[in-house]
Amino acid sequence: MDISFRQALLFSGLISFFLLASAISFEFFYDLVPCKLCIWQRWPHVIIVVVMLLGLSGPKKTWILLLISLSAIVTGIIGFYHTGVEQGWWSGPLGCSNQFGSETDISNLTTLLLETPIVKCDEIVWSLFNISMAGWNSLVSFFIAIFSFFSWVHIIKKNV
Repeated sequence: MDISFRQALLFSGLISFFLLASAISFEFFYDLVPCKLCIWQRWPHVIIVVVMLLGLSGPKKTWILLLISLSAIVTGIIGFYHTGVEQGWWSGPLGCSNQFGSETDISNLTTLLLETPIVKCDEIVWSLFNISMAGWNSLVSFFIAIFSFFSWVHIIKKNV
């Protein structure tokens, strides 16, 4: 399959845009307030969309696909980490997950309570096929990373 630089940019950027728009629509239309890790996962998608727009409007620079791939890997890793927090494989960041069980000092417990957001990172608020939003973000983001990397390889080989 022959894919152009423009097609690779559009495909990668539009998938990221779709993920970002889906997350925001869940927040506004279904009152699913995002946790700290959910917000962290959004920023690399914003970068991908901006890079796509810059790549479409400027001169053809194939390294832009590598930047998209790197951003997708970053959000994929954050999504995987978030999935692990949700599944209880490891603890989340301080104030983002339920870490009150071992706390005995009242001042530390008070600090933890004050820093804990209403939405905890270790609670799954929505899932599809038993995969949480963080899990879907991770899977799709790694797909974007692989797709944009191999598109870059294909375009480089084609131009040599």
